[in-house]
Amino acid sequence: MSVLISGSIAYDTILSFDGRFADSLHAEAIAHLNLTFPASAMRREFGGCAANVAYALKCLGGKPLLWSAMGKDAAPYMKHLETLGISTFGLKVLDDSWMPQAFITTDASGNQLTTFHGGAMDRTQEVPFPEIDTATGADGRVRTGAQALAELEDLGPVTLAMLSPGGKIAMGCHAEICVERGIPYIFDVGQAAPLFSGEELRRFIERAYAVAFSDYEAELIERASGLSPEAIAKLGKIVFHTHGARGSSVWLANAQAPVAVPAAPVPGGAARDPVGAGDAYRGGLLFGLTSGLGPVVSARIASIMGAIKVNASGVQNYVTTLADVRRTYASLWGEAPF
Repeated sequence: MSVLISGSIAYDTILSFDGRFADSLHAEAIAHLNLTFPASAMRREFGGCAANVAYALKCLGGKPLLWSAMGKDAAPYMKHLETLGISTFGLKVLDDSWMPQAFITTDASGNQLTTFHGGAMDRTQEVPFPEIDTATGADGRVRTGAQALAELEDLGPVTLAMLSPGGKIAMGCHAEICVERGIPYIFDVGQAAPLFSGEELRRFIERAYAVAFSDYEAELIERASGLSPEAIAKLGKIVFHTHGARGSSVWLANAQAPVAVPAAPVPGGAARDPVGAGDAYRGGLLFGLTSGLGPVVSARIASIMGAIKVNASGVQNYVTTLADVRRTYASLWGEAPF
C-alpha cells in the first residue's frame, strides 16, 4: 500500500548573515529599500513539504508516492530521491520551468528573510494522476523488466493521500481527483492557507478524512472559514493540531475535547534546527495511519519523528529507523503496538 503525497518539492538555499537585520532596516527608508546582506556561509538543501514528508515516511519503512511537478533543473533532486529509494513514478519534469526554490537568509538573531519562487509547482495540475498499474510514469520513464515490475508491485494501491502545501490550482484539482477516486485525504494547507477563501477552505475540510495544522495555521483557518479545531471535529473529521515544542492535540471525530500528545524529548537535548519538524511529524502520522494504528498512537509516532528532525540541521539530513522509533515509543508510552 502506498501513500500519495502532493505538494512542493523544492531546493532550499540557506544563507547566513552575521549581523542583525534590525541594524540595517530603518522605517524612513522602507519606501526606497536597497540593501545587501553579505553571507558568510551558504548551503543548498533538498526541501519542499511533499518531499520532506515522503522522506520521513520512507525512514519508517513506508511507501511514499510523490505527485508533483519538477523543473528543468530537477536532475540532482531526481537522483537524490532514487538514492533514497523514493519512487519518481508520479513526478513530471517541465522543461520550460525551474524547480521551486526558496532563498532563506538568517541573521545572527535567528530572524529570516525568505524569497520563494514557485516555478514548476504552480503547474502541478498538469501532472497526471500516477496510475501505478501502467509501465510509464509521469516522469517519462518506461518501466520494463523485472526491476520495473518490482517497483510497481512494491508501491501497491494508494490507500491514503496527503495534500501538503503547493500551488492553489493544483491543490484544488488534487482534492477533486482524490474524492472522485475514493481516496481519503489529509488536508495540510500549511503556508498556502492565505491563498484560499473561507469557502474554499471549508470545502477542502468538509471532504477530508483528517486535517493537520499548526497554531498559526489554525488561526488563519478559523479567521477565514469560521471553523475552529473543535468545529472541524464536530464535522466528523480527525484533527491533528501541532503546538511546536508543546506537543500536539488530537481531536477525534465528533470529540468534545482533544487528546494531548506531549512533545517527545529531543535526542541529546539539542534542538539544532526546528525547520521541517512539522513535515517529519506528518511523515510519522502517515506511517501510523497506514499501519492500522489509531490517531493518538500515530500522533505519538509523529511526535518522535519531529523531535528527531529538530536534532539535525536541514530538513532531510536526519537518520532514523522504525526500530529506533519503536524503542523511543516504548520508553515514553509503554510497549509499541507496531
